[in-house]
Amino acid sequence: MSEACTELDVRLEAVANAAALLGSRLPRVRDPAIGLWMAHAMDTLLRNLTIGFGALDVAIGEGLDALTVGRRAMDLKYSNIGDYAREELGINASTAVKMARLARRLGERPALREAVRRGEVSARKAEIIAPVAVGDDQVRWILRTKAETVRSLKVAVKAPPDSDEEEWVNLRAEVSPERWPKLDEGLRVAGVIIGAAATKKQRVNVWGQEYLGSHPAPADEHADDVMFASGGDLESLKERLEQENRQWAGLAAVEPVNAEEFSGEIDPWRIDAELKRLTEKRTRWDEVFGHVAMLFKTSRAWEPLGFASFGHYCEERLGMAERTVAQRVALQRSLYRIPLLRRALREKRISYEKARIIARHAVGEEVRAWIDKAEKMTCVGLRRAMQDKDEAQMCARGTFRVWMPVSVAEVVKAAFRAARAAAKRWLSAGECLVRLAEHFVEVWRAQLKRANTLQRRIRARDRHFCQVPGCSRAAVHAHHINPRSQGGSDDPSNLISLCAAHHLHGIHGGRMRVTGAAPDELTWEFGLRRSYVAAGWNLAR
Repeated sequence: MSEACTELDVRLEAVANAAALLGSRLPRVRDPAIGLWMAHAMDTLLRNLTIGFGALDVAIGEGLDALTVGRRAMDLKYSNIGDYAREELGINASTAVKMARLARRLGERPALREAVRRGEVSARKAEIIAPVAVGDDQVRWILRTKAETVRSLKVAVKAPPDSDEEEWVNLRAEVSPERWPKLDEGLRVAGVIIGAAATKKQRVNVWGQEYLGSHPAPADEHADDVMFASGGDLESLKERLEQENRQWAGLAAVEPVNAEEFSGEIDPWRIDAELKRLTEKRTRWDEVFGHVAMLFKTSRAWEPLGFASFGHYCEERLGMAERTVAQRVALQRSLYRIPLLRRALREKRISYEKARIIARHAVGEEVRAWIDKAEKMTCVGLRRAMQDKDEAQMCARGTFRVWMPVSVAEVVKAAFRAARAAAKRWLSAGECLVRLAEHFVEVWRAQLKRANTLQRRIRARDRHFCQVPGCSRAAVHAHHINPRSQGGSDDPSNLISLCAAHHLHGIHGGRMRVTGAAPDELTWEFGLRRSYVAAGWNLAR
């Protein structure tokens, strides 16, 4: 075992042992001095953990980036690294893409890469300064990141806001049972038009955009159903606290870590094995981090340390978006609440990502059944099944709900104002949503009817999704399981929906094969090119 690998393991063991002493709940303390001491202790643990995360994330990001070269991910049966990471590593797809993007940038900035690997610069700060920290300017910017805050670096670089930092709101509307089919049809048609992989918020967003295209929205702020808290006061408070606390120079410093590196392997199957080893180690860090972060948030430990909010602490001290940390905290709470889920995760019956999906959607006695199902399902299949369950429950309750970022909510609010202006009366949020859905279906119905081909009917049967297990992409092709050149027919049982990547580079590229009858009696074979290469090498010998 390498020296770097050993140092990471030793640090994790030490932090895990210290975190175990905290238990699952901290006692209430009235003495401010004791409260400050506990806050310092948890901050030190979290800082040690995030440095370990940074080291591992750079190595994992480099491995993921290596899979983007050529068709390496497709050799492992996946059309993109997001699907691969979610299904094989248990890492959220968008997180994996960000890790690979940062690793690619750091590869062109060796000094910055080493600073991130050792934990001297957080990944968030590295993302901000990457556009300007090039060539001889690297060292200057690295020194500047050590002395300045995330907030001040954003101002200096004029960095665009990170998507993880945008505020999200929950739109909730009561809809009568007789009108619910109109919403379902609107969501279905939006999925056909913009792609089956589009999320619910994206579909509601295009409803609003389509409606605003033909209906002006009056400037009537009293017509808004969704209220937003202004972030201006919080930003000024952050700036003042940073000045008063001299950017928290009194907090305990954490020594850099000697981190292991990605090997630079080019064979996709060896990259896969290396990534799984690194991810297993990262999962151990994740569990300890979630435990300490949960206690830190519950006890509001950021206040005695001089931060404006939990999100302020996460960004400045940990170099992580608040949503990222909050997701880990939420899962940790669920694991304490649902011991069955914790045991399944520790026994490796389900991945971290599957545990997160189940924790968000399943309750009570149904958890056991969903864990059993999850063992036999892909992550993307589990997520779709959970979403279907949630939609059915919302329909039964007559409540339409969707989480969306503020930027999307602003479009929906404007569309609501336009709908009320067109009706010349007040409409509830549910009535506005129905009007938006009806308008969208009416605009696009004619085009859908004109293109009612066999391929479209097959894609509709398959819910417009690529049918390769683990693929999250929308289907665009209908593939003949038994080729027509070999006597295959156009019977629906001989046709299956695929995305372009899996159709052209997977099936016709010789990397996979599908046999059987669609849609429920299919057999998949993957990694075929690997066996062909091996066979050719043996013949050559």
